Amino acid sequence: MKYIFMLFLLPFLAVGQQNDSLRVLQGIRLTSFSMTTQNGLFGPYSELQDYYAQSSGLEYLLEARRSNWRLKADFYGTKLLAGNPFEKDSTTGKSSRYESGLVALDAPERTALFIPSILELSYRSKWATFGLGNFSLQGSFMNAEHGRMIPSTFSGIYLKTKGLHWNMQASVIGAISARSTSGFKSVSASLAQYNPGLDTAGSKHDKTEVNAPFAVFIDAERVVNVNNWYGQFRIESYTIPGVFQTFMVNQKLASGPSLIHLQYLRQFKLGNGGNEDPSKAYFQQEQSQYFGVKYSHKVDKVDYFIASSYIDDKGKLLFPREWGREYLVTFQGRERQEGMGKTLATVVGATGKWSQNKVRHVGGVSTGIYVRPEPIDYKYNKYAMPSNQQTNIWWKQNWKGNRHELLSMAVIKVPLSSLPISAAQTINKVDMLHLSFVYRYTLMPLQRL
Repeated sequence: MKYIFMLFLLPFLAVGQQNDSLRVLQGIRLTSFSMTTQNGLFGPYSELQDYYAQSSGLEYLLEARRSNWRLKADFYGTKLLAGNPFEKDSTTGKSSRYESGLVALDAPERTALFIPSILELSYRSKWATFGLGNFSLQGSFMNAEHGRMIPSTFSGIYLKTKGLHWNMQASVIGAISARSTSGFKSVSASLAQYNPGLDTAGSKHDKTEVNAPFAVFIDAERVVNVNNWYGQFRIESYTIPGVFQTFMVNQKLASGPSLIHLQYLRQFKLGNGGNEDPSKAYFQQEQSQYFGVKYSHKVDKVDYFIASSYIDDKGKLLFPREWGREYLVTFQGRERQEGMGKTLATVVGATGKWSQNKVRHVGGVSTGIYVRPEPIDYKYNKYAMPSNQQTNIWWKQNWKGNRHELLSMAVIKVPLSSLPISAAQTINKVDMLHLSFVYRYTLMPLQRL
């Protein structure tokens, strides 16, 4: 590791004879994350296992700047202090879905982790920025919004540029440190992680032999004006050669207190979907398609919204869940639509901001109905998820210049399936209450050495 770090410092040493001064900043952040899931609250499976976990983490941030060069580092360490995230439920044989994410799903024996999530060297010119190393992305599916102890980050090269009213970025990714895992792995190995679900034949989806040499992320956005409406237009493309491509369009338009958000997504199979044997391919269908719309209206300091989305019958929406949060218009925390087809979702809610006694507050409530194919319909329901109603309540507080941050969230899921569901289709999915509490303390904000 020290030799790699010294290699990244070479550009700073090479410009050492110039007059530009070297600026080095560092910071330290502490995190405490508590989580619990109470299963079988109201239905016939009260004996289902409940889960809890408590983790603490230390984050070290470093940034060095000289001339047009910048080195950015963000090292995460985390330790599971207490809990039962990998305890098997006696009825279903399953372990936790959420609490296990506070450590490493691929290495449950490890209760402590250290990952150099960010180690990024970049050069900035007037028109473009070129970077390489470990970096974060801000896409709709590849991003650092993780809801766990350590975010997903990506290793490779990228180019960002501005011109002709467009902001554009292209990234070529060779390795991924997915959230809730033990570190960086090849794209193929990362695809094989996490819950395999069911394939199109109804068997356990074997992704261990998927051939995925690298991934490419391309993002372009611009500001648009239509009469009295203004907003942002964004196009994203995610490509894994020989496996699949995802193309997504986001259009946001605002006028006064009103905001309209339109989404369209289309996925295509590339080559053989990842393996010549169809049963071992990652993308076992030809395509999938998604539509989404959201309307929000602001009254004083509160935004009220309603959103609806539909994944049609062309296929299931597929994307590695651990590569980031899915920013669909009907997204709710602790909920996913990945792995679903023929699925209609409708969510209503409100978010607000206020300040009191030098503490800034942001909070919200939302409730959504997810109408899915029955859990036994493996062609359109990869993870055997029942239809359900979900209600979220969350509250975030910041004080003392953002040095203290407290986030609390409660989630309740109620089954709506028209058929009886089994214990395995219930645990960690519906008939449950989930609570999360996250406290972050910036012990030392980024400051000069």
